[in-house]
Amino acid sequence: MSLRPLSLIPSVAPTLALTLALIAGAPTGAIAVDSSTYFMGHSVYGYSGYSPGGTLDINAQPMQAEVRLDGALLGVANDLQAWPVDARAGNHTLTFTAPGYEPAVVITQVVRDWTTRVRLSLIPARSQPR
Repeated sequence: MSLRPLSLIPSVAPTLALTLALIAGAPTGAIAVDSSTYFMGHSVYGYSGYSPGGTLDINAQPMQAEVRLDGALLGVANDLQAWPVDARAGNHTLTFTAPGYEPAVVITQVVRDWTTRVRLSLIPARSQPR
C-alpha cells in the first residue's frame, strides 16, 4: 500500500492552521502575565507556591554528631543526611558537637527557594596531658 501525499493533509491541517495563526500574530486567547510576579521564567513565590525560606542539606562526620540550628536541636548527623532541613531565609548558626571531638560552629546563609549544602568533618579532640 502506497501513501498518497494528499492523504496527509486532513491529519496535518489543524496543526498547520494553528502554526500559521501563531506566525501571523493572530490572537489565540493568550493570557496576560503580570511581570512583577515572574523572574527569569519562574514565579517569585517559588515553584509550588509561596516559600518563605529555603533548605539546608547537612552532611557531617562523625555520624553521631548532634546538630543544632540557631540553638534548637535538629538531630544527629546520620538522620539529617536523609532529607533537607527547611529553614527561613537569612543567616543561621549551625552548631556541631560529638563526644571526643572539638565542637564546630558554622554560620551559613539560607536563600529563599534554594538548597544550601553544609559539609563538615569534626576534628578529634586532643587528649589532655595528665
